[in-house]
Amino acid sequence: MKKRTSDPSPAAQVRRELQETAQALRRAYERFDFASDPELVDASVYEINSLQARYSYLLRAAKEAEPEAVPAFCAAAEEGRPCRS
Repeated sequence: MKKRTSDPSPAAQVRRELQETAQALRRAYERFDFASDPELVDASVYEINSLQARYSYLLRAAKEAEPEAVPAFCAAAEEGRPCRS
């Protein structure tokens, strides 16, 4: 089996997943904004709650991996809101 020479560090993986989850959360909020059918609204709420839980988990993992870089991980900080732990 061929081994990658540029395997990302665990901190880099968490950072990438955090960015992907933040982007997915923004898309989920956009879908929620345009949902009109009650079932689609419910599905959007469940998706948002799931993504928020994943984001919180990843933010905690990022704090453990690189405590000095946490503000850079926080998507809310980009929007002027404080990060949640």
